[in-house]
Amino acid sequence: MMPSSDPYHCPSHLETLTRIDQLFVYKDKTLEESLEEVLCGIKSNNRYEVKDDTGNNIFRIIEDNDGCNRTCLGGSRSFTMNVFNDSNQEIIRLERPFVCCSNNELEVQSPPGVAIGLVRQNWHVCLPKFTIENERGEPAFKIAGPFVPCTVCMDADFELVSLNGAAVNTSFGKIFKPFSACGPAGADFVLRFPRNLEVKMKATLLGACILIDCLYYENRQ
Repeated sequence: MMPSSDPYHCPSHLETLTRIDQLFVYKDKTLEESLEEVLCGIKSNNRYEVKDDTGNNIFRIIEDNDGCNRTCLGGSRSFTMNVFNDSNQEIIRLERPFVCCSNNELEVQSPPGVAIGLVRQNWHVCLPKFTIENERGEPAFKIAGPFVPCTVCMDADFELVSLNGAAVNTSFGKIFKPFSACGPAGADFVLRFPRNLEVKMKATLLGACILIDCLYYENRQ
């Protein structure tokens, strides 16, 4: 489930991920974009900044989508997210197809066009549940989230758990959604995982974080 990261056997330009165990994700939205969305229903492309635990910028994520798709389909829309490093090179691509049911999925590619992982939503009547798969389509571990409507005034933990559905108190990491900007480093999301987790799985967890934001938190914002 958690093979050691090998800096000589990972996608090009992802070497930075070999030495970290936390990522801080910040959603970038201007006041003008927020007003357009609230007053006119016009939704802008999502943008994110990703930093390490020392505050260094690691990635910049920019959605590539059309206005009709963003505005009319909202959280269920298809999208492409381009992930750039500090040299402005696209090193990861997140591809989400359109679905009309709850079986959402997101493919993580690095370099763009080469799949390294998949985030697959598992149907549940009220809880967010996902399976993280490797590039061969083999399940690696799961994500178990809280009943999201009950987290309107509290932090939310999306726990990384083993495939056998181990209790969340035995989780080995999490995607943490602070209730407010008073969370760690003022981030919108914090990803915590073992330092020796395979680099491709770390990148796939970043994709899972973006999918969780689109599915459960966009409408709140």
